[in-house]
Amino acid sequence: MTNIDRVELQAMAQILHNLWFEPPGEELLAMVAEIPFVEQWPLGDSSPEAMQACELMDAASTTVIQASANLSDEQAIEALQLDYTRLFVGPGVPLCPPWGSMYLCETGLLNDVSTQALVAFYKDSGLELDSTRNEPVDHLGLMLAVIANALATEEGTIPVLMDSDEHVAFSRAWLALLLREYLMPFAPQCIALLAANAKTDFYRALAPLTLNYLQSLQSQLEAELVSHKSDAMH
Repeated sequence: MTNIDRVELQAMAQILHNLWFEPPGEELLAMVAEIPFVEQWPLGDSSPEAMQACELMDAASTTVIQASANLSDEQAIEALQLDYTRLFVGPGVPLCPPWGSMYLCETGLLNDVSTQALVAFYKDSGLELDSTRNEPVDHLGLMLAVIANALATEEGTIPVLMDSDEHVAFSRAWLALLLREYLMPFAPQCIALLAANAKTDFYRALAPLTLNYLQSLQSQLEAELVSHKSDAMH
């Protein structure tokens, strides 16, 4: 697969963060409506599943736009809001819990050992999250926001003292470590629950778009690190 530009990787992470983290209100739906996924999603042609997800997202956003234009037809929007709530919020345990500790810890509780490990990793890197919502830091949507911010920081501006230093926040090695140790151990299982339980095309499409993005980003970062290490040895 051809490497994706860092700017495009950042933009995709920001969009996916919004889709996972924000309820489907007017602002979010307006943003999605402006994105022609089939034509412009950088990973759309990376696999048949990705292209199908792009087509599904475009069709879903068109349906919602039409429903918004016709105020007497709110059924599509209400279905979307209900789907978001039952998947990510509750009542009770949501059908697709977005928090890593619910997959990585035997207790299945929020803010457990794996969450605290991520908090420590961020703290050691000098990173503090500023979220308007009181969410555990291992919320998949929040971790996508961290990825977006990391990719928005130019690699050359990061004060890396040693090429092997994986704890310099937002370096390529740091980002690869975040994916390898903290996000990808639970993300595929979480995304599988989204795919299995989503009732709307909007959230059905989100599952393969997210998995395809995370796998592609991880593969590209790991390949770049190997290449960088090889170049440094010559």
